Amino acid sequence: MNESVVAASVLGAALVVGLGVLGACIGQGHAVARAIESLGRNPNARSVVMNVLIIGLVTMVVLMLFALAIAVVLLYLNPFVG
Repeated sequence: MNESVVAASVLGAALVVGLGVLGACIGQGHAVARAIESLGRNPNARSVVMNVLIIGLVTMVVLMLFALAIAVVLLYLNPFVG
């Protein structure tokens, strides 16, 4: 029983980190592309676009760190492993 719980925890941690990073990277790519497109259309809105872009990118990085924290909990602080 203990070995199957450890195996499921490792698989879960890999999925959490992999999907969390994949989703955040795709979102960051879209956000940067839209920001550059917006700046190409209206260069005068640079400060507003950059402020919103940086806040959005920081939010995505925080979500990746949450995924990493969940993976660490699954690997090292798992309550199901005796």
